[in-house]
Amino acid sequence: MNGKATSRVYLIRHGETANAKEVCFNGHYDVDLSEEGIKQSILIAKAIKKLPIKAVYSSDLQRAQIGAKFIANELNLSHIPYKELRELAFGDWEGLSISEVNRRYPDKLKERLKNIELFHVKGGESFFQLKDRVIPKFKSILASHPSDSIVILCHGGVIRTILAYILEISVKNLFRINQPYTSVNIIQFYKGGDPVVDLMGGNHRNIVPPNSLDKKISIQ
Repeated sequence: MNGKATSRVYLIRHGETANAKEVCFNGHYDVDLSEEGIKQSILIAKAIKKLPIKAVYSSDLQRAQIGAKFIANELNLSHIPYKELRELAFGDWEGLSISEVNRRYPDKLKERLKNIELFHVKGGESFFQLKDRVIPKFKSILASHPSDSIVILCHGGVIRTILAYILEISVKNLFRINQPYTSVNIIQFYKGGDPVVDLMGGNHRNIVPPNSLDKKISIQ
C-alpha cells in the first residue's frame, strides 16, 4: 500500500544565542545570536538553498528571524514571522541564567522538573499553554501548503511541542527529544496516512534533496 507524499516540513531551531555561555531562560527575551550562531545559520541557509522550498516561516523573535532571513535570501523568498511561534514564556525568569534563578527562586527549578506540563513562572506559560498556542498555528501553516516543502525556524520548546504532537508523545516527556542549536528536523506528510518524522536532531549535513517521497508500508 502506497501513500502519496504531500507537505514536507523542515523544522529548524535557531542558532547559538549571545548568552549561551550559561544556560538561560530566554523565552520571549529577545536575545541576539552569537558569532557562532550566525555561522551556524549561514551553513543551514546554504544547505537549504538546494531544496524546492516554497515558503519560510519563523518566530518573530530576532534569534529566529535572523536565521530565517538568511534562508529566505538564499531562496529569493520573503520570510513570514509569527508571534505564535515564540518560545515558551518564562515571565519573571526571562533572560535569567539557571544560577540566577536558583539564587532568586530557591527550589523552583526542582518544582518545575516534577511538574513539567503545568508548571509556569509568574507571568509565564506552562507547556500545555504553549501547545495550545503553537499547534493551531502549525496546522494553519500546513493548510496553506497542501503539497509544498516549507521551512519553519523557531525554538527548542516549540519544536519539541510540534514533534511531540506528531509522534503523540506526552508533554511531560518533551525533554526526551534533544534539540541543539540549528537542529534540523524533517516531517513528511502523506495523503490519507500518518506523517513520518524523517529526521530528528540533525544538522546542515543532513539537508539533501529527498529521493522518491511516496510511502510504502515498512514491514521490519
